[in-house]
Amino acid sequence: MVFGSFSFIFLFLPITVAGFFIIYRNNKRLAAGWLVLASLFFYGWWDYRYLPILLASILFNYSMFGRIISADQPKRKRWLTLAVIINLTALCYFKYSNFFILSINDLAGGHIPLLNIILPIGISFFTFTQISFLVDAYYDKVKDTDFIDYVLFASYFPYIVSGPILHHKEMLPQFADTARYGISANNVAAGTAIFVFGLAKKLLIADNLASVVDPVFAGHNPQLIQAWLGLLAYSFQLYFDFSGYSDMAIGVSRIIGFQLPINFNSPYKADNISDFWQRWHISLSRFLRNYLYIPLGGNRHGSLKRYRNLMVTMLLGGLWHGANWTFVIWGGLHGFYLCVQHGWQFLMSKKANPPSPVAGFAPRVLTFFAVMIAWCFFRAANVASAMDVLAGMAGMNGVSLVFAENPVGYAMLAVSAFIAFYLPNTNEIFLYFDSWYAGRSFSFSLLRMRWTPSLRWGIATGLIFALCILSMDRTSDFIYAQF
Repeated sequence: MVFGSFSFIFLFLPITVAGFFIIYRNNKRLAAGWLVLASLFFYGWWDYRYLPILLASILFNYSMFGRIISADQPKRKRWLTLAVIINLTALCYFKYSNFFILSINDLAGGHIPLLNIILPIGISFFTFTQISFLVDAYYDKVKDTDFIDYVLFASYFPYIVSGPILHHKEMLPQFADTARYGISANNVAAGTAIFVFGLAKKLLIADNLASVVDPVFAGHNPQLIQAWLGLLAYSFQLYFDFSGYSDMAIGVSRIIGFQLPINFNSPYKADNISDFWQRWHISLSRFLRNYLYIPLGGNRHGSLKRYRNLMVTMLLGGLWHGANWTFVIWGGLHGFYLCVQHGWQFLMSKKANPPSPVAGFAPRVLTFFAVMIAWCFFRAANVASAMDVLAGMAGMNGVSLVFAENPVGYAMLAVSAFIAFYLPNTNEIFLYFDSWYAGRSFSFSLLRMRWTPSLRWGIATGLIFALCILSMDRTSDFIYAQF
């Protein structure tokens, strides 16, 4: 069951919301339990075989949490180490076993048979979410937590499949505060509008770009213009796919009455790679910084170790996305970009003269180009396919003006670029309505669009939703669901 499906929009979501508010009127704690059951049903809908794995992870980590907070100080570190090792071992088994076997076979010429493993959807997200919880518990940053609240935190259906990777401070206080439970006209209106905006990003933009992207990565030696347009299209397809899912998750949760954090903030408007990672998949960036980069030493032990820590963090961040060398290369490229950026900033700090005004726009273009090149490895099925596309971009496969037969994809490429670079994002549109966004800064946009619960916005939202319904029969799975 995906967000952009008839079964979710017209069956699961209405039943879940109605049941939550009906039960809430009689027993607030049972209402939380209802959300737990709905979340487990939603997760099991993908494949019932995933459900025991998720439940085992939740029960194990909650019991370890209890041991950590109740044990004597000398034993707490041992329990934490054991818990992290077991979590990572389970993640590696399900996600990377066959990758390691294939790599050994390729390097040593072996014939080790692959394992028949079911990869639980969203395992990276719920594993990292719970590891961060355990680490914070070790440092006494977590208070005693109710079991139902913890299960809901680990399995909450808006983010269980494709994130974001939530911090306990963002959700557990909301789940524990039963006084906030209850229907609100503003929450329903704002949540519905955000959900529809996200649905449009997915169905109307991302899915229509596939006709431009897929032929380029099919291994048919794409030529110059086709390769460039194909990689550009994938850059926007991935953004609107994941950004659309994040908006839908925020909208669905808002309807119920809970607020998920912002996970995207116009990343293609970034001025450098560090800025990009503060805007793209913000929750993952925060996790990598707080639970990997800083524990490795961060920038506390000199420039060389800082560059080492950046590379290690991004290489592991790339491998987190998938069991393929293409993701490792993608992460390595971003690690290299970050090292170059910090090295350049260090050199410029020694300059007495201020930078030229022309430099204001150039870094944004250079950043987007670097990110786009890295996306080539992120999308390709293997390294050879990625190199084939890059060869086409360099003109090594020839030059041709023959494109795909579907012109809708190319029209949508222009539309998506205009939206990503010049229009306000969803966060900015709802900034002025929602006090939760107060004090947050956003990028410059060509237009200033401010959502209000008005007839004008209601009609616009309804028309967009109608277009989405007409396109729903040909929707595809979310790209990030595989991670």
